[in-house]
Amino acid sequence: MSTVAQRQSKEYEENKIIQAIKELYIEHKGRLGVERMTNALRIEKNIKCNHKKIYRIMKENGYLSVIKRKKKYVKPGKPHPKRNVLKRNFQTSCPYDKMATDVTEIAMFGKKIYISPIKDLHTNMIESNEIGAHATLVTVTKMFNKIKDKGIPEGTILHSDQGGIYNNLKYQKMLEENNFVQSMSRKGTPIDNAPMESFFSTLKSELLYNPLIEFKSYEDLVKKIEEYIFYYNNKRIQKKLGYLTPIEFKEKCLELS
Repeated sequence: MSTVAQRQSKEYEENKIIQAIKELYIEHKGRLGVERMTNALRIEKNIKCNHKKIYRIMKENGYLSVIKRKKKYVKPGKPHPKRNVLKRNFQTSCPYDKMATDVTEIAMFGKKIYISPIKDLHTNMIESNEIGAHATLVTVTKMFNKIKDKGIPEGTILHSDQGGIYNNLKYQKMLEENNFVQSMSRKGTPIDNAPMESFFSTLKSELLYNPLIEFKSYEDLVKKIEEYIFYYNNKRIQKKLGYLTPIEFKEKCLELS
């Protein structure tokens, strides 16, 4: 093959990669970093390429992902009277073995919205979510009712922070009656609930701070949060899961059980 033909072939292959990256960038709304982009190309486009080359192409063509905001380190606080059962041991043996929950607030369009999800620490899947205008026991109860029949015989650990809702006796009784073991972080120690901190950070980075996404109204914000959680469960591949989506990993686990 002549030098000219080699150069043309090389340009053709690179243009093919650029187009594939562009398609994935648009589909995932700029959320794919270099590593996930490299694996998405392999899985979805059957393109195998060195991650360094992918980084160069993404940088040169403006397809680098949105950047996550860094969290400040918080010194561990005192333990809650209720024992911290989880103790940052996020290793699991099966779906519904250990779960985590929290509430985050978003202020936009002159209103506040509260997101209350439950995350399975084995599959990384958001198993339940409730969005409301207030962070109340009613909101958290609706969230829990969607997974209350998922507890394993040995008892499913459900970890949270020390928020007033989770200290509510009705909430604690609800967990106990459905064979869930309550666990609570130390005061002022968000790292004790790192899985939920990570999820909220990812959601805000990839949705709220995403320059490719525009919110037209409060109702549109709620709709896009719901769409993002569906995307997170069904489309967003994760390194921890062997570059499967949470739903794919969960289905694989259930097939083997």
